[in-house]
Parts: sequence; structure tokens; C-alpha cells
Amino acid sequence: MKNYFIINPISGKENGQKYIEEAIELLDEKIKQTNQFYLLTTSKPADATNIAKKIGAENQDENINLFACGGDGTCFEVLNGIIDYPKVHFGIIPIGSCNDFLKTFSDYDFTSIEKQLEGTATPIDVIKVNNEYALNVVNFGFDAKVNNDQMKLRKKIKKISKAYNIALLKNALSLKKAQMIDLYVDNELFYHGKMLLANVANAKFYGGGYQCAPLASVEDGLFDVLVVKKISLFKFIRLVKYYKQGLHLSLPKFNKILLYKQGQQIRLVSNQDVVGCFDGETKIAKEFKLELLASKINFIIPSNK
Repeated sequence: MKNYFIINPISGKENGQKYIEEAIELLDEKIKQTNQFYLLTTSKPADATNIAKKIGAENQDENINLFACGGDGTCFEVLNGIIDYPKVHFGIIPIGSCNDFLKTFSDYDFTSIEKQLEGTATPIDVIKVNNEYALNVVNFGFDAKVNNDQMKLRKKIKKISKAYNIALLKNALSLKKAQMIDLYVDNELFYHGKMLLANVANAKFYGGGYQCAPLASVEDGLFDVLVVKKISLFKFIRLVKYYKQGLHLSLPKFNKILLYKQGQQIRLVSNQDVVGCFDGETKIAKEFKLELLASKINFIIPSNK
């Protein structure tokens, strides 16, 4: 089996390429004899997409493994490169600063290349949003703005937690500026009004560990759609911890401010620019169209033996 590793060298704190090289070197000789390994590094934005697309085009007649080695941003780029190549088995090796998608699979060791090679390629759902593809969560409003602002701040502030906290404070103090939206689920108006945030989730976690969609499944052929209405700063501070823990769908205190639904097609419209976030990547538009693509890719789930 051919195994390709697309490595983002600036993702995370460690030397990702060295980690992959050493892990391959330590593999049992029998595994090495039946597998081929190719390591490729990215050097600029969208590089991972172009590399993955080239690999997919060159291997259309045989099954191969392709691993995104980095964080959620690297996974997003690789996904968009392999989306039209069904024989590519897509794996993730979490060496980035944030790997929220894998938190949905907490029982599996994605850091072990041996367990990845012994794993199972499982068909999972993908989010098509406008003309791009996302694996985890597409979110709008407050948290998308926080992510956008912290990415800008990181050009000056190297410490991720400090940049994030500054961006969080800035947006928390601006809750009164909530946007008016129309959100349609399967062609029916689901919400009209001002939102704090809205999420369209394929998996459970985002934002560094917030369990925004505790009921989501990557194999059920459905989005989990969540809207939180405009609220005060005081209420936000009181409730955010429950939202992070994934308790918001079951607690009565959220009943008047939260709407939840499952569906397969979403349209979000506003008369102002809306900040969106596709698996950590910022996108800004007045309209977003989302479609659930059931069992679109074969995702490698490591062996847990």
C-alpha cells in the first residue's frame, strides 16, 4: 500500500517531519515490506490542497492512504484536494496546534502510524459549503469572529492563548452588535432574527474543545444545526461553560435562546457581511449555502487493538 504524508512544517510546536520519519523508522520490518512511504511538506497556503489533488490524480486506479499531518487547517486543505478521488483513504496525524475533529474519536490513537496502517477506511459525511468542503464544523457569528481576530493578532502576538483571550474579550464586549440573519433548513425558514452564533456541525467539537454538537455523528447523513439568539454579556458569561461541556441541548436555561434541528441543506442569508469559519478557515460573505454529502470520503479510523 502506498502511504503519503502531507506535512505542514509550521503547524504545532514540534518538528512534524522528524516525528513522522522517526515513527516510520520504528515500524516493524514486516509492515515496512508491505508499505511504501512518501513524505511531502507544504511551503505556502493552499499547498496541501494542490499536493493532495496531484496525488489523487496520479493514483486513480488503486487504493492509497493519504495522511494530513498538522492541525485542522491542514486537514481542511487536504480534504479539498482529495474530494473527487474516492480511492484515496484519508487519514489524520495530529501534530498541529488544534485538532478538534479528532476529539469526536476520543477512543482511538491517531498519533500511532502503526495503528493507522492497521485501521479501517470508513465512509463518513462531508459538508459542502459554497464551493469548498469541510470535515468538522462550519460556524458563523461570535466564535467565527473570535477566530478571525485571533488569527490577525497572532501576526503580532506569538502566544496563541494570549491572542485568543484578547479576541474573546473584544467580541464579548461587542455582543450588542449581533447580526440579523435568515437561516433555512431543507428549504424551510428555521430562524429569522439576531444571532449570537450559528453552527452547522458534522462532528461534535470545535474552537479548541467546545462540544457544540453533542449529538452529531459523521455517519448519519445529517447536519446538526444550532442557533443561539442574541444575549447579554451577563447571560453569556453565565452560560458559556455549559455550552463548552455540551450540556446546552438538555438544560432548560437554554430553552428560550437556543434552536436546534437536523437537516441536509442549509442556507444562511444576511444583508451584511457574515463572518464564517470552515474548520478554522475564515470566510466572509452575505450568503452561505451548505449541503450534506453522505459517505463522501473514506476516513481512516485507527485500530484500537
